[in-house]
Amino acid sequence: MLRASVYERLSRSNATLIAARDLGEGFGMARWSNLRDRVAYENDRCHVLSLYTEGGNASRRADRPSGHGFPGALTLMPQGARSDWHIEGAFAFQHLYIPDAALRAFAAEALEIDPSRVALPEVTYAEDATLVARLAALEAAGTPQGARAALWEVLHHLLAHGRWHGLREGRARGGLAPALLRRITRAVTEAPEAPHRLADLAALAGLSEFHFHRAFRASTGLTPQDFVERARIRQAEPLIARGTPLAEVAAACGFADHSHLTRAFRKARGVAPSVWRKP
Repeated sequence: MLRASVYERLSRSNATLIAARDLGEGFGMARWSNLRDRVAYENDRCHVLSLYTEGGNASRRADRPSGHGFPGALTLMPQGARSDWHIEGAFAFQHLYIPDAALRAFAAEALEIDPSRVALPEVTYAEDATLVARLAALEAAGTPQGARAALWEVLHHLLAHGRWHGLREGRARGGLAPALLRRITRAVTEAPEAPHRLADLAALAGLSEFHFHRAFRASTGLTPQDFVERARIRQAEPLIARGTPLAEVAAACGFADHSHLTRAFRKARGVAPSVWRKP
């Protein structure tokens, strides 16, 4: 799991970690409880979405007027935000840790939002029954595949509803032209097992490697190498689910060997291929 600064700070406080789950690609989920504490966060490594699941009426922000918490209260702490919390009673809460780069890549891939425009606001003690339900579905997901789908539902909600996002105006500077980006992404997604070296992709775009790398990242939120690996993981998933030997999956999807596949898959999905294929 991505050990966000918020996670680390809670680990050193009076809070008790009840459960934690690695969701892959730096995403993580944790359930905590706390009682009579003062916790200051310097949230410099990821976005944190918090949900009070029990109690919280005696919890409040000490650094600004905010009222007090309540069961079902949602708080969004964007990367770079600082906050100070005063806790005077028992409560339980859930955190979803969201890496900024992965959120921007999701915005580009799933919603065709320019990743440079993605901005999350600071939100304290909001109500949103749909988002609460989607977080509950994510926590309850019994399989890695189910957790993945539930996570995408949460991210889609965050980026599709004005309360939770603030898209910057304008277009990205230095990105690839849309037609050129489609040509590159089509070449990778139609044959992810191909080598797709940086030099080859840059030549397909008619750019230098340096310019292409920078422009591709501006357009997608991902490096070309990360984009290729994500495409290969997607190609590998149904093969793994069918029980195809990992050596064969690796060869079919462009990985050097089954060990390379296992390392990449665990990083991307938070579990080993053998766990992913379990019903």
